[in-house]
Amino acid sequence: MADNVILIGFMGAGKTTVGRRLAARLGRPFVDLDAVVEQAAGMSIPDIFAREGEAGFRQRESDAIRAVVQGNGQVIATGGGAVMRRENLSALRAAGTLVWLRAPLEEMLARARAEGSRPLLAADDAAVARRYQERVPVYSLADVVVEAAAAPDEVAERVLAQLAGAPSPVPAVVDVPAGAGGYPVYVGVGLLDEAGELVRQVGLSGRCLVVTNPTVGALYGAKLSSGLAAAGLAVHQVEIPDGEAYKTLASAERIYRTAVGARLERRDFFAALGGGVVGDVAGFAAATYLRGVAFVQVPTTLLAQVDASVGGKVGVNLPEGKNLVGAFHQPRLVLADVDTLRTLPDRELVAGMAEVIKYGAIADPHLFDFLEDRLEALLTRRLSLLERIVARSCEIKARVVAADERETQGIREVLNFGHTIGHAIEAVTGYERYLHGEAVAIGMVSAALLSQRLGKLSAAEVARLVELVRRAGLPTAPPPLDPQELLAVMQRDKKVRGGRLRFVLLDGLGRAFVTDEVPTEWITEVLAEQRAL
Repeated sequence: MADNVILIGFMGAGKTTVGRRLAARLGRPFVDLDAVVEQAAGMSIPDIFAREGEAGFRQRESDAIRAVVQGNGQVIATGGGAVMRRENLSALRAAGTLVWLRAPLEEMLARARAEGSRPLLAADDAAVARRYQERVPVYSLADVVVEAAAAPDEVAERVLAQLAGAPSPVPAVVDVPAGAGGYPVYVGVGLLDEAGELVRQVGLSGRCLVVTNPTVGALYGAKLSSGLAAAGLAVHQVEIPDGEAYKTLASAERIYRTAVGARLERRDFFAALGGGVVGDVAGFAAATYLRGVAFVQVPTTLLAQVDASVGGKVGVNLPEGKNLVGAFHQPRLVLADVDTLRTLPDRELVAGMAEVIKYGAIADPHLFDFLEDRLEALLTRRLSLLERIVARSCEIKARVVAADERETQGIREVLNFGHTIGHAIEAVTGYERYLHGEAVAIGMVSAALLSQRLGKLSAAEVARLVELVRRAGLPTAPPPLDPQELLAVMQRDKKVRGGRLRFVLLDGLGRAFVTDEVPTEWITEVLAEQRAL
């Protein structure tokens, strides 16, 4: 990737002003994309809009981007809508680091009106606000996000600090409107140190039982306990064995007995420090200990940060299948400290990426594009990018959970894309051969092929999904298992209705639906087809 610094954001964000200051500090040439467009056209942007309309301007803008990105070592200020064309965004990402200058809309509009000559300001305020909201999902997937509601020199210094590797000083906060008033998800670096204060902010106090496993406990148990104790909390800790095979009632009983020994009462709480297994078991124990105590999720794996820690589904496995005993018990707080991902084994990181791909596939084509463009950087654990995908994944899950908290409306089922076949593969292989994300990756490819058979997904879209899964280092095909055994396990899946299997499929990338109209023979045919991909 080239090393241009590319400023993006809405009109009035200060891209040109900050860009000039940033270029001076870095000793680099400054390029204003709008000025490039004007020079090539021989007329001003308002004149281009007047003569050629917005479509004509956008084409000239794309031409200018193709020319500018041939250079290197530049600071480039883009127009507010430049990133809304896929080809522009891909070219800009390939050309350098994208920095979103974020500021309140009201402040940006005041600046833009003061500058004048903004054709898009001719629309009414509601239309301008809608345009901004359409762009935010793309802006927010920049490589770096900098608060720009400050003097230009200060904003330039903030950009420089983050380009040098400093973490964002303000964590992302995703509100999950579920449970008793909902709860916040904090995504950032250094959150374990702040755990006590953040727990206090949601009204928790007294005793805390930290539930973890030996591996994570050795790495982060003392750090979390210290952060909690700093706020005056009495902290106890219990470890359960590591791995899906220990997501059992026996592990939950171990937590109960430790809680009794520590004299935890109804006003006290549990904190789940670890991956999805720890979160599920600790959450189930919290839902049932003394008929329900509060708990906090402190996920330390990518899979848990983007998926398992949000939504309140907790439970344990039985030999007959996954999550057959469980409850809905929302956490009071989620602390997703992406710094913990530094110590995550490569295989676990890759497995977690499967769930991120899932979110892009079912709900957000912009996220899917981002993964295609930035996958290698994500796998090298660039923390600013990991923050982006964790926050976006949590936003998507929060939106779905809010619409169907207890999975009674059928809406929440879309989160199980790839899981019907994935869970069956896990069960048939004894939860030992595949990590959850690996099995889900295989199931997503199966679901994509089934979607294609229903005429809902094109061959090109299937190929994009398969290629992204493969690039991530995830499996795309199942092992040679007995298809009848897989089908028997699927029939015990909790999504079965009236004896009919329900699948989450895709109606194009970014749109999911649930159907029971998948012929049984298609399933075995698709599993065989996957091995030939």
